[in-house]
Amino acid sequence: MKVLDNLINKVGNDKVLHFLGGGFICSLVSFVVILQESGLTALEQVSAVLIGTVFVLILSVLKELIADDKADWYDVLASVLGCIPVYIAVGLGAWFNQLS
Repeated sequence: MKVLDNLINKVGNDKVLHFLGGGFICSLVSFVVILQESGLTALEQVSAVLIGTVFVLILSVLKELIADDKADWYDVLASVLGCIPVYIAVGLGAWFNQLS
């Protein structure tokens, strides 16, 4: 637990929240796309996460430009990096589906 606390202290609560929020939004958009389009191959399912990633990127840039006084591009980076676990989860799910 101490390692996690040290990591949060180094990057800051704001960046951690951007990472978690970006991952959450990316997962919602990606799973809606995957469920909407039936019959996608495994590669297409993983590629569908790109739609979620682009959505997070657009929202993050708009938020930084409109809502904040000064844009912090590391917040945008943290939000987009939050999409990486979504790629991993969808990739593992597609792989397990192929194995079954």
